[in-house]
Amino acid sequence: MNRNSWSMSSVNRIRLKKYAVYACVLLLAHIFQNSLRIFPELFGVRPVLLISAAVCIAMYEGEIAGAAAGLFAGALWDTVTGTADGYNALFLAVSCAFCGVVLRVFLRNNILTYIWINSIVTVLYFATYVFFFITSRGIDGGISLFLKYYLPMAVYSLVLTPFWYLIIRRVDRKFPIAYIEY
Repeated sequence: MNRNSWSMSSVNRIRLKKYAVYACVLLLAHIFQNSLRIFPELFGVRPVLLISAAVCIAMYEGEIAGAAAGLFAGALWDTVTGTADGYNALFLAVSCAFCGVVLRVFLRNNILTYIWINSIVTVLYFATYVFFFITSRGIDGGISLFLKYYLPMAVYSLVLTPFWYLIIRRVDRKFPIAYIEY
């Protein structure tokens, strides 16, 4: 076995371990968000953790792995929602791919950028959810529902964003991938 094939295999093993840890982080976020009720209910809402975790992974891993993380997080979320019909998976995959591209091309990866981008994605998620699943179905009071329920949920979720940034940054540093130049 020559040195380059051993190095490539080593890089793939590290990447596989890293992605397995990311999958576990998303599974834990899913469990905390939808099952265990660890976070207390404030103003009648609980935080949404999967958006923040998936967006942060996309910021560190780029558009392809970010889209995969978003798709996985959304699919997990879709397993417990009866009305979304794949909406969460589609929205998070597209949003995370976009975040990965924006970070790779335009912005630097730091906590302020993460809070800013995650805020946009979270509010956009709830706004589009209200539009597609409440307002478009003719249910009255979509805007007041957004302001009274979904916006506080977004704010509560965004308060926890530094927590996700610290976890994903630690995973990224624990499993560094050295790219080989040929």
